[in-house]
Amino acid sequence: MSVWSDMSTIVTATLTGDINFKVVKAYRSDAAWIVFGLLTVVGSIVFYYRERLAEKFEAARGKSTTSITHPIIAICLALALTIGHLDDATGAVGAAVDGFKALFGGYHRVVLVGLPVLLILLERTPERTIVIYSYIVMAAIIFIGVIQRFVFSVQMPWASTIPPLLFMIMAWYGATLNIRLRTHLSFSEFRMKMGPNGQMFWLTFDNILWIIFCVICVTTMARQTVNAYDNFAIVLGTDDIMRWWFLYTMPLCFILLATRAIENIIEDYRKYRNGDVMIKQAVIGGDT
Repeated sequence: MSVWSDMSTIVTATLTGDINFKVVKAYRSDAAWIVFGLLTVVGSIVFYYRERLAEKFEAARGKSTTSITHPIIAICLALALTIGHLDDATGAVGAAVDGFKALFGGYHRVVLVGLPVLLILLERTPERTIVIYSYIVMAAIIFIGVIQRFVFSVQMPWASTIPPLLFMIMAWYGATLNIRLRTHLSFSEFRMKMGPNGQMFWLTFDNILWIIFCVICVTTMARQTVNAYDNFAIVLGTDDIMRWWFLYTMPLCFILLATRAIENIIEDYRKYRNGDVMIKQAVIGGDT
């Protein structure tokens, strides 16, 4: 197949969800580098302007958007975690769980996960929220699993398989945030001793490398995601939780990482042009 044909197959099949072996082969071709390279660049630009709109929204309200989004996200995730642990319950508890599922026509997972995702898009730094709640859910699953195992001699079979996937999400979105904060592989101790030209060169070099890295990761993770989708790979210990639900967050993560690199380039150029201090001592977990 030609490159253009493979590119067309990747785009149309991904948008329609019609994934088969032919599509998987197209994902493995060189056309995938072109498609996902363009997706990384275009997606990072879209995310850049999304953040500008989020900043304007916060400025109009006079306070952080998280004051609205976090309580709703916490309730949704608490419900999802509770229902997950009570999925096999009987009696009144089981009836309540079944009634909640029926309320959303069996799409309760879509609602309980989709609503937080939409709310996160309103925030200026969505990766901060993703890291916090990934850690909370991961810790809660492990904590409850330990109690179930050593106190009640039972354990949910997915209690040891979902936390590693959540850790993957937490780690990479945390790295994305810290790239924006200049605390991830910044080597600031050496570069603070350089002149403005040297600092500008190495800062730009770093961010270009990050963008190239993002193109590689978006392409390879998209291949892994579509492969898991095509093979109907489920999370071990579950019956109907698909592995690609977790994997598809990675291409989005690296597109957001490319956005942070572009933001850094724009900020560095502005400082260089105005003669401002380009490298400051950054603090992990600080504000962007």
